[in-house]
Amino acid sequence: MDKAFLLLVRDSSPHSDEIIPLLVTPFSPLKSKGKLITFESSNTYSYSMALFTLREYTIKATRQVGRQFKMLTHPIPSAVRALSVLLFFALFLPSNEGYAQTQVAALRDYHQVAVNNYYNSRGYYFEDQHHDLDKFVGEWEGTGFGGYQWRTRIAVQKKANCHNFYWSDALGLELSIKKDGKDAITPTRDLIPGTSFIQGFGLRWVKQQQAVDPNIYKVLFAYGVSDEPYRGTVEVLLYINATHDTIVIRRGYTIEIEYSANIPDYIPSGGYLAEVCTLRRVKK
Repeated sequence: MDKAFLLLVRDSSPHSDEIIPLLVTPFSPLKSKGKLITFESSNTYSYSMALFTLREYTIKATRQVGRQFKMLTHPIPSAVRALSVLLFFALFLPSNEGYAQTQVAALRDYHQVAVNNYYNSRGYYFEDQHHDLDKFVGEWEGTGFGGYQWRTRIAVQKKANCHNFYWSDALGLELSIKKDGKDAITPTRDLIPGTSFIQGFGLRWVKQQQAVDPNIYKVLFAYGVSDEPYRGTVEVLLYINATHDTIVIRRGYTIEIEYSANIPDYIPSGGYLAEVCTLRRVKK
């Protein structure tokens, strides 16, 4: 993937107030101007932002910064203004190159680090220093929405590469979903390279508590070209109980890029935090 945008989107709904990184390729399959990326949930809150090619984005970002400078009380020399515009745009380049020393932070601190750095966590390694991920590890199975039979193997991926932007310890989910003996289509767009495991996103930030909940883990089910007729992305949340022998999977928001999302019927079509499946541990 040669060219891509890392969109850092803040979900400011009453539920989470989370920061969501999305890697979007602007040149393929997005070939026309003004594509729209929308964030939808089953409630009344939705979020949208325009998506442009790299050249278009540069022009728009430069113009926007220029307008901000014009609003200042004291004029700024042209040379300083030009340099400031370049520095502004450099914040959006998704690359770890140039970081001679990786900064290490706790996985629980992802949200706070991103906020403190103006939503820029580039070059960080978020390590599971509290061993929050270990309790999810194992083999699980259960019956879910629509009568689908779920079986999943969960493992920890150390220092997973997150869009060439930062690193993080993450869960990987290997899914098998069946109904009437037939395999359902499972997402393949965000697999850990070289494996069949879906790469997890991170611990959930709870807005009301202004802290992460170490017993809730987020995964994005992203459906790509090989998953047709399904497309789009849906957030799923893994709630593990106090004895670590049951996981309840609930659905979150859906994400649509260019096309309307078409999510498999083993995930409820509506109801924020609707139950998708209850899994019981069968093996550690």
